[in-house]
Amino acid sequence: MDAQTQVDISKLNDADKNELSQMLANEQQKATMQQTVHSLSDICWKKCIAGKISSGRLEQNEETCAQNCVERWMDSNLAILKHLEALRG
Repeated sequence: MDAQTQVDISKLNDADKNELSQMLANEQQKATMQQTVHSLSDICWKKCIAGKISSGRLEQNEETCAQNCVERWMDSNLAILKHLEALRG
């Protein structure tokens, strides 16, 4: 970020600063979600997909494994979030 951009930001009114802050928070949340999806895909792929996909589809056992992998991750994540929320109390 150059000095000119910083000067422009400093001239924003409070409403615009709040809007910019919210937009940046939203973009950060989207980036975090994309990284989570990428990591989850990688983990479940390595765990469940054994060989080549020659038919253009996953084998039934691979599909079931991948679905269970994602569901267990989501269950675990939800349990952790609930626990952290309870700790904040």
